[in-house]
Amino acid sequence: MRLEHAPIDLRPDPWQRWIAVGQVVSVLVLAAGLYLTYEANQEISRANREQRRLTEQGQITDRFTKAVEQLGQSGPEKVDVRLGAIYALERIMRDSAEDQPAVVDVLAAFVRVHAPAPPKPARPVPRPTADRPAVPPSVDIQATLTVLGRRDITHDGSTRLDLTRSNLSGANLTRANLARVDLRDAYLAGANLNLVNLNSAGLRNAYLAGVSLGGANLDDAFLTNADLTNADLSGVNMNETDLGNAKLVSANLGSANLVSANLTNANLTDASLTDADLSGAYLTNTDLSGAYLGGVKGMNTDSVGCARVDDETVLPDGVALPAVIPPRDREGC
Repeated sequence: MRLEHAPIDLRPDPWQRWIAVGQVVSVLVLAAGLYLTYEANQEISRANREQRRLTEQGQITDRFTKAVEQLGQSGPEKVDVRLGAIYALERIMRDSAEDQPAVVDVLAAFVRVHAPAPPKPARPVPRPTADRPAVPPSVDIQATLTVLGRRDITHDGSTRLDLTRSNLSGANLTRANLARVDLRDAYLAGANLNLVNLNSAGLRNAYLAGVSLGGANLDDAFLTNADLTNADLSGVNMNETDLGNAKLVSANLGSANLVSANLTNANLTDASLTDADLSGAYLTNTDLSGAYLGGVKGMNTDSVGCARVDDETVLPDGVALPAVIPPRDREGC
């Protein structure tokens, strides 16, 4: 017996098509809803962040205003208040890099106003010793200098630390980062500047008698007309430093790097330059009377001929002591 099969209808069911379309639409609606929810959440998150930023900025502004008010309180009985203000301003610098230039300006102004440079003494200040230590600055001035010296200078922007005409006598600035500082006409007699970074610093007319600058970096600094009488500059880096007309009488420059330094018209009478490097240094009319230059590198008879020497000048081995040359004949040096 032969079985007859009914034909199978393979045409799609209209209802199935509508169900499929509905499913696609549902997925699209869900995706759109998720996207809109995501965007809304992002907008809320941005708004929250901006609100937090404004709140934090407002708090920093309040802290800054309060600290400045406290810093302005005068009198010895308020020194603890001023110290608290100084360290509060340091904390603001750490918390808000964009506010650091304003803090630096305030602290520098505090030093200039409350520690102005005195007149230069008639006699050079001797180098401090254990028996005769330098007189330190007041505790609030020292604290301010310490805070300024350990700040992150990369947050200074275009601001240059301005300590012009300030009195930093006897200050301890060991290892301080004072690159690009402006110390024109400043008074730093007897200050401890060992290992300090004074790269590209401005020290024109500064009074640095008796300072200790051992191992300091004065690369490309300007010390024109500066007074460094009795200063200790042993091991200091003064590469390309401008020392024109500077006073370095009895200064200790042992092992100093004076490569390409400008020593035109500088006074190094009785200075000690043992093992210093004077390669390429400009010695036009430099006074080396009584100076000790044993072991100095980069010096030859021609370069010494540009300077002023006397019978007590000790020159490196192989360098002859020239006859005294009138200044007008040194134009080619």
